[in-house]
Amino acid sequence: MDGMKIKKFVGQTFKDAMEAVKKEFGPDAIILSNRQIKSGPFGILSKSAVEVTAAIDETQASTITHKPSTVNIPSDEIAKELRGLKDEIGFLKETLRPIVPSLKITREKRGLFNLLIRQGVDTQLALVLIERSRDNIDSLKKVISQDMKIQGLSPIEERGIIFVGPPGVGKTTTLSKIAHMIQNKKRQVSIITLDDNRISTIAHFKEISAMLKCPVRSIKKISELPKILYKEIGKTSILIDTPGYETKEILGGLEEIFPSGFPLKKCFVMDTSINETTSLKLWEDCNKYGIDTIGFTKLDLATQFGNLYNLSIITGRPVSFMTTGPYIPFDIKIPSSEFMAGLVVGGV
Repeated sequence: MDGMKIKKFVGQTFKDAMEAVKKEFGPDAIILSNRQIKSGPFGILSKSAVEVTAAIDETQASTITHKPSTVNIPSDEIAKELRGLKDEIGFLKETLRPIVPSLKITREKRGLFNLLIRQGVDTQLALVLIERSRDNIDSLKKVISQDMKIQGLSPIEERGIIFVGPPGVGKTTTLSKIAHMIQNKKRQVSIITLDDNRISTIAHFKEISAMLKCPVRSIKKISELPKILYKEIGKTSILIDTPGYETKEILGGLEEIFPSGFPLKKCFVMDTSINETTSLKLWEDCNKYGIDTIGFTKLDLATQFGNLYNLSIITGRPVSFMTTGPYIPFDIKIPSSEFMAGLVVGGV
């Protein structure tokens, strides 16, 4: 980072902070990181605030005209801030050294890097991506598509799937869409729900049962599953819906009831619009239970898609499907790696 000028900018939103970066550093700034910070008195988050750490070549920074500052910052505070930034950059360089020992960012790659950050790609993953790609968007998309693992539904629909994930991500709606897809392939479908406490869920499955002309069972305890599964497995595709508020308990119970391995695939369903920090926390809660695949929902509500790449790389699990809206049996897609790469870079 020799010859680089580094500074932190704060705004009420990411956009505000980026405008401050552009105003002072210009369009060639490199965004190193961004995070939410506590902005209220005594460390209370009274309103949203975003801190963006940006850098620019000193030679370029010297050509930018700035308005004189009216705030006098003590020199010891500036020195402390610079030491902190130096430590952060040093840690980042050491972390990346085994992967990208000679990181060189051209003007074109700088633009690609900023694009990835705006789309929500993790900073370190974005640095690795631009090092592996050439200086154009098509090359970047190709590298991303090579990293994305796509499984589709065919390998897992023969026996069935259990859908797990937090409340509200769309597990029940997704199950209904997949049931339609499987039936369209002339396969029989059997549905089981462990969520029998919500009236809306029960009513929904009654409608699905009538529409698909398939059995729907509601069970209160997962200990009832073995009898049903071993009787029907191989004869029909079994789809199991679970309540989001008991995900860890259900997955833990499956390990006890099926010590030799659960016979269906475990699909982790994630809302695309959820931020990276939250989605990774939710993933960590489930990961130890042997999740097989990931399904992304609510693409229509997401404003950026970098987290698709983050989760795919960090979890190492293949993607089976994506849902693009609430309508049954429509609004579901088995994506290609090229399609997902296009989403990650902004739909281009």
